[in-house]
Amino acid sequence: METRAKKKRGRARAGSLILLLALLGTAVMVRAQAGYEVNLEPKNAADVPAATPAHVPDGCVTDSSKAEISVGLTYHGDIIEFFGTTGDTGADAVVVILRSPVEKVKLNQKGRVGPVWMSVKQHEVENVPFMYKIHASRPLAEIMSAEKAKELGIGFDSIRSHLKIHTIKGLPDPADEELIFNGLVKLKKKQNLYKVDDQERISIKGRKLFKHYFTFPAAAKEGDYIVDTFLFREGQLAGQSSDTINVSKVGLEAKIVRWANHYPKAYGIVAVLIALSTGLLVGNIFKGGAH
Repeated sequence: METRAKKKRGRARAGSLILLLALLGTAVMVRAQAGYEVNLEPKNAADVPAATPAHVPDGCVTDSSKAEISVGLTYHGDIIEFFGTTGDTGADAVVVILRSPVEKVKLNQKGRVGPVWMSVKQHEVENVPFMYKIHASRPLAEIMSAEKAKELGIGFDSIRSHLKIHTIKGLPDPADEELIFNGLVKLKKKQNLYKVDDQERISIKGRKLFKHYFTFPAAAKEGDYIVDTFLFREGQLAGQSSDTINVSKVGLEAKIVRWANHYPKAYGIVAVLIALSTGLLVGNIFKGGAH
């Protein structure tokens, strides 16, 4: 009896170990596949031009605590600190924008069909920044006019001008554009990927030095993240600087992502076979024990 109990415990431990390894492998594949489905044509943030004036004053100097992020199996997000000086610009406000690589996403639009709500249209949206965050030393409306914000490409409205919307299911309607944009921003805000933090997020010490930080999520896309810093004095641009943070996948996760991108059909078949094999293996291990 004792020997049988030991064998059952041994089977249970082995089954648990295999199940854990299978879940880890599946999680990596799901993470890679999610990136492939959403980011079909990855581009860098610099590929989507931001409006800038013909002449930018000098005087703004910025830097970051690190310039590269390596995303592997153990990556769970990162925090990068940014700091700078206003120099001799006499700036009274600082605004910083984080722009990420863009992606292509698919959005379902719901509508009423008889008594029920269901998906009636599907849209494919290109040039969607994965992340777009703004930090400011005080409310944006107090720093600059709406015209100046539009000129410099500051705010969510600057994203709208670069979006390309294709209706792939249902009939297109000019009114859909507003609905799609507002829904997209709402979804990104809920995921904490789009945000405007202008409640004294940045403090200027001695009217010279300032610092803040950006949090990069576990699902950060590969590519160059552009961090633009603007200095303002009495509502006018007094200085500007730019930093680049490169995010790249490394190790096993990088190999899986490359495989998923280059051989999507083979990747899908292998993923299904692994899931089925794991289920059968675990089932056989526990066949003589508890369900």
